Amino acid sequence: MTGARRRRRRRMATVRAVVALVLTLLFMGPILWMISTALKVGTDAFSATPKIFASPTMDNFVHVFTEGSFARALGTSLFTAGLSTIAALLLGAGIAYPLARYKIRGQQHLSFWILSLRIIPPIVVIIPLFLMLRTIGLTGSVWSLVVIYTYMNLPLTVWLLRGFFADVPKEVEEASFVDGAGRLRSFFGITVPLALPGIVATALLAFIFAWNEFLFANILTGANTRTAPVGLTEYVTPVNVEWSNIMAAGTLVVLPVWIGALLAQRYLVRGLTLGAVK
Repeated sequence: MTGARRRRRRRMATVRAVVALVLTLLFMGPILWMISTALKVGTDAFSATPKIFASPTMDNFVHVFTEGSFARALGTSLFTAGLSTIAALLLGAGIAYPLARYKIRGQQHLSFWILSLRIIPPIVVIIPLFLMLRTIGLTGSVWSLVVIYTYMNLPLTVWLLRGFFADVPKEVEEASFVDGAGRLRSFFGITVPLALPGIVATALLAFIFAWNEFLFANILTGANTRTAPVGLTEYVTPVNVEWSNIMAAGTLVVLPVWIGALLAQRYLVRGLTLGAVK
């Protein structure tokens, strides 16, 4: 019986490994194809018989960085997504911590109302936001995107950070009060380090949402302030579509998020299993 159980477990483990491999290939297949196409010359990328193993070249990446304005668009995306993520975390933490620690009348309704702001489709608010930003002279500026992305990610950060802060035991903070620490010192010295995995996970999600956003960036920016998702459109012309350059630029768009996820993997796995997503 013991031998049969071991064989059954081995078969189940083999089946799970095969299923995991197939799912990984299904999800990673388009990304791997994009990277391989970015490393091919035009003749290999558009040959009648697809060439999986072709001589790699970096010409497409050199063209993307040296020709056109995609390199500037990539820097604009890094600036707007990074700054708006920091602003959303700072403002979100200031709202989420009181919601997690103090009893406020209608607290659940208030939290749900904050989250509902994130559910509103962007197309619904694009016109009033455009008119508002035009009135104060921010249209065509990168600061309009910083403001919009902060507003867009604030409900998400408040909702997630509220759960992460609530997951930190109150007794730990109360012990610091006995030792003479104030509320602010306790927050930065105890609560933030204990909730750091959740904060990193929230920051990464907010950065991804801001990094991938297209609608606001396409309408609110100008020729010199476009972001990377909008910059991809410069390789689509009325004459042809420069697929090799699009694949190279798309690889550069995916790369920062991929590197950030790898660097924050330890915090991301712990953060997504705590608090609001538990």
